[in-house]
Amino acid sequence: MKRKVLSMVLCSALALAGLAGCSNAKEPETAAADKSKAAEDVTQVKTAGDEELTEIVWQWPSMGSTGAGFQAVEDALNAMMEPDIGVHVILEPVNFSNLANETVLAVSSGEQLDLCLSVGTGVGNLVSSGLIEPLDDIIDEHGASIVEKCGSAMSGGYYGGELYGMPNAYIQGESYGYLVRKDLLEKYNIAIDEEKFYTLDELAEIFETVKKGEGDNFFCLIPEPISEEPLSRNAFEYDKLGATSASGFLMLNNDFTNMKIDNVYETKEYEEYAARMYDWAQKGYISRDAATNTEDRDVLVSGGNYLGYFGWSTPGSIWNTKAKTGYEMTTLKIIDGYTAGDRFQNILWSVPITSANPEKAVEALNYIYEHNEAAWLLQWGIEGQDYEIVEQTDEGTKIKYLAADPTALPYYQPYGVYGDRLAWPVMDPSPVDMNKAIKEFSDNIPDSRKSPALGYCFNTQNVSTEYSAVTAVIQQYIPSVNCGTIEPSANLEEFRTALKAAGIEKVIEENQRQLDEWAAAR
Repeated sequence: MKRKVLSMVLCSALALAGLAGCSNAKEPETAAADKSKAAEDVTQVKTAGDEELTEIVWQWPSMGSTGAGFQAVEDALNAMMEPDIGVHVILEPVNFSNLANETVLAVSSGEQLDLCLSVGTGVGNLVSSGLIEPLDDIIDEHGASIVEKCGSAMSGGYYGGELYGMPNAYIQGESYGYLVRKDLLEKYNIAIDEEKFYTLDELAEIFETVKKGEGDNFFCLIPEPISEEPLSRNAFEYDKLGATSASGFLMLNNDFTNMKIDNVYETKEYEEYAARMYDWAQKGYISRDAATNTEDRDVLVSGGNYLGYFGWSTPGSIWNTKAKTGYEMTTLKIIDGYTAGDRFQNILWSVPITSANPEKAVEALNYIYEHNEAAWLLQWGIEGQDYEIVEQTDEGTKIKYLAADPTALPYYQPYGVYGDRLAWPVMDPSPVDMNKAIKEFSDNIPDSRKSPALGYCFNTQNVSTEYSAVTAVIQQYIPSVNCGTIEPSANLEEFRTALKAAGIEKVIEENQRQLDEWAAAR
């Protein structure tokens, strides 16, 4: 489908207006016109027997290309959906790294698009630009399996009391820890307790022992330079409230009933984190080029010069690491499982205003939650073409790709966005019961470790200028903090002063006002 040059200009303006956070706005006149145009263009394009089929255009996130087996997968999906629900799906490849812009471009051009995907941004930018439909009047009748499988995760798709996004079904929270090479623990006679929760001071003792033995060109952690998640979320518990650190965090590390939003960069927890990173860098635990090194963490570990890295300790987090790193890994647990509201705003399917038939769009999405084989098809491709089953028991199914490099397969989908992820097969060498273990972990996260703001999403519209300015300051300063490259006693104060000058206090005040109103209306 060809796109108009004029729409590219509109796309850029709309995308810049709302890429971060969740915002409300009235439907723009151009968007409303496109919606009317799409409604006029609705056509029944195919027939199955005596019944007409509704054509649904569905985004398919890609790495930039599709394989030779892509059409076979689309055909197999339609062989299921056409007789069952009267839908003919057209999968539209969209570069994953440019999802937001591609969606705005397509819809502002008036193109038919029935299901679009948001990853990591929530639906705020699409809502504020008037580009997606509210789904409250559709979801119960046409999305019953989505609601049933997703449960409380549906809260992530709400904005202003209305539903705009539908998540995939997965775990309700995460735990966090340090993934470490077992061979080096054994080499230095370091005994660990897999049930214990370790402090960062206890990890530092392990770092000291291994670093002393391995020498100068060996490192103990791999920072994420531009991440706003301190220590890959291992420093303390918090909720981003559907936005970023530019609008403050709910600090949950002391109290999961806390409803006061804090500037995380002014907290003692962040000050301690900054001091720790500097200390670890001075001791040689962090590589001097960490701020500029863009290599994947598993690739770095595979080179033999790293002990491990901070990440998830959720069941399953290490089961594929040997294939990626070449080493047996284990996890030192640091933070127990908890649920933050931003967890449910990570992967969301929405219905654009240029949908030919919103009801059928939701019904098509619902189909892959109701029929696991359809979700498997979209995620893994065709058995015998792309993968083979290596084990099947009452506890699950294990598969393996039919190529050492899965990107060379006829069909390869690297992004986990389809249906009920806990009903998928697992990829070898993961244990066949991996999904069962993950579900048990998720089901056992107590209410006492769930954010009190589940379902809330900050609208940045009233402070968009300040929000953008604060974001720019954060990105300027956090690489030096995350990588410990500058002594924090002076650098942190300079960082805080710059945040105040950019308007962070005004942004947090607005966020707090909205959160209080949201809580009062519940």
